[in-house]
Amino acid sequence: MANSLTFNDTDLGTYGLVVVNRTTPSFKQRVDYTQLLDIAYPFGATREAKFISLEIAVVGSSHADVESKLDSIKLILNQRDTKHLILDTQDDRYFNAQFVSLSGRFQSPVAFVGGLDFICPDPLAYGSGDEISPTHHLDVENPAIETTGGTGYIKPIYTLTAEEGLGTEEAPITIKVECIETVEELQWTGSLANGEELEIDVANWTVKKEGDASMAAVTGLFPRLLPATDNRIKVTGFGAAGTLNIKYRNTYV
Repeated sequence: MANSLTFNDTDLGTYGLVVVNRTTPSFKQRVDYTQLLDIAYPFGATREAKFISLEIAVVGSSHADVESKLDSIKLILNQRDTKHLILDTQDDRYFNAQFVSLSGRFQSPVAFVGGLDFICPDPLAYGSGDEISPTHHLDVENPAIETTGGTGYIKPIYTLTAEEGLGTEEAPITIKVECIETVEELQWTGSLANGEELEIDVANWTVKKEGDASMAAVTGLFPRLLPATDNRIKVTGFGAAGTLNIKYRNTYV
């Protein structure tokens, strides 16, 4: 059903729920600062949780039918942690939302009207599908370029595949991955055999070698991507034959 929503992979339009109106989620951030006599000094900004409030109607063929549909909707909403929330009017993205409340009244025997509220501790919305880069063949002089969308910072997964032996246990090498646009660079020290993969997961702050955690020799910053930008990714210490793949979801503030 159009003008409804999907929660926890279930289309609530199936149960007669229609979104009549919604409050546009606010875009704001909290700025902490110290006030002195004539000037304040900021400590940076943080993003607060986002609230989504919907005016809804649930319609059916009889009063008993609407009551049954409300029971089904409550069963789906009865989750104690965050689930994907997709609004039909923005079906290219989802929120990690937690159900807060459902309230209202019967406007007629076959129509319930009320409000449905969610909170998103993570205020970002995420693209509904993964963006997967083409295989970048590494060249220190010409960084790989990844063109992103969205409006928020992106936390990708970088996968580096060695096409030759790189370093040894006795003589390890240091591989650096930098996003020039965000001025963030991560360094990993170790060795890779021909064909082995090094995975850098920015969202989870992990580095894995061939699927196993390899964090003992990691320094620097996990490099994010800027939204709606040609991001230049510079990789050094990886040899001329290595490749880079990037997977991510565009984000929206």
